[in-house]
Amino acid sequence: MRQKGGDVTDTLLLESPAKVNLRLEILGKRKDGYHEIRTVFQKISLRDTLHFSLMPGKRIWIETSNPNLPTGKDNLVHQAILSLKTRSTYQGGIRVKIDKRIPLGAGLGGGSSNAATTLRALNQLLQLNLTRKELMTIGATIGADVPFFLLDGSAIGRGKGERLRKIELPLFWYILIYPNFEVSARWAYENSVLTKIKYRINLHQLLQSRRGVVRLLRNDLEPGVSKKHTEIPLMKQMLLASGANGTLMTGSGPTVFGIFFSKEKADEAFQNLRRRVYKRGWEIFQAHSIT
Repeated sequence: MRQKGGDVTDTLLLESPAKVNLRLEILGKRKDGYHEIRTVFQKISLRDTLHFSLMPGKRIWIETSNPNLPTGKDNLVHQAILSLKTRSTYQGGIRVKIDKRIPLGAGLGGGSSNAATTLRALNQLLQLNLTRKELMTIGATIGADVPFFLLDGSAIGRGKGERLRKIELPLFWYILIYPNFEVSARWAYENSVLTKIKYRINLHQLLQSRRGVVRLLRNDLEPGVSKKHTEIPLMKQMLLASGANGTLMTGSGPTVFGIFFSKEKADEAFQNLRRRVYKRGWEIFQAHSIT
């Protein structure tokens, strides 16, 4: 949605989806300090909404519904704005309002998604006419997951996660449980163990079917995070007991998802789990994959 009026020169509203990692393998440590990974990304319908406005003055103004979200230079949206503003002749101010639904530090890619959405929005509002490939290159300097959110659909990520190959995945329904604490991605990687798989699985073959996807569910960050946070295996047990076809911690955690083959089963599980999850002070979300 785009509109003009008042002192605002132009506004744009865009949705910013979360993601899950259906597989995350740590293949080695890189010379630059990052880890070499292979991962399977899928976008889901849990999303933030971002409102962009070009304003008088020169201020970058970020406001959010979540008081715990930084609004200064540590915010990836702020970094994305600077990355494109330096490529533009625009001298005015930029205001972004973030209606936050994706939990912070949850392994769901909310910050990276917001940054990617900002790149898309300002490319349009500032009429930069940058290609998707150019935006993805810029996005990779902001965060390893940012390029994925500039790509339509699902993908296999390699390198730090920024080297992407687009794939088609079956439709899934998800129940996500977030235990209301954050896990540092840096800490999770530092406490991980390299993949010891001696054989190469055929990802593309397994990704063709729902049962194949369940067979490949794996996250090499999960054992280290679970050792410190015993909520992880407990959440997985709760989801499996409620009928999930498979469960996994996503990203660096601590969010755990249950994957379902039908909306009816996911609806039933959500109703069964909701009260028990809230009783523990956790959060629960229902979503489906974006195909």
